[in-house]
Parts: sequence; structure tokens; C-alpha cells
Amino acid sequence: MALSNRLFDQDLTFQCPLCHAGLVKKGSWIKSITTFKCEQCQERVRLPYGDKLAIFERHLRLAG
Repeated sequence: MALSNRLFDQDLTFQCPLCHAGLVKKGSWIKSITTFKCEQCQERVRLPYGDKLAIFERHLRLAG
């Protein structure tokens, strides 16, 4: 499955895998990054493609 283009302009929620802080970012941001600095724990976090797919799939199911 590919990352859905229709979610690129949508706010998507997910959690930092290190501190579990809630994050809200645009789908296009999630698609384009590979690492980011968590605003809560200040750690550098890797966001692999499989994790991106899971975020997109969850939001597609919620949109139903």
C-alpha cells in the first residue's frame, strides 16, 4: 500500500515512539521526513516507512 495522497493536507495524529507524546502533523510532512526532533522529549526520532504506513492506514480507517 502507498501513502494516500488525499491525506497529505490533513492533520494526522500519532505518538512519539520514545515518550508517547501526542503529535499532530500534516500528512505531507509525515510523508517527507525520515527523522524529526520530538517537541516533548527533545530526542531525535526515526520514522520509517512502515510506521508512516500505519499512521496513514489508521486515519484512512477512521475516515471510513
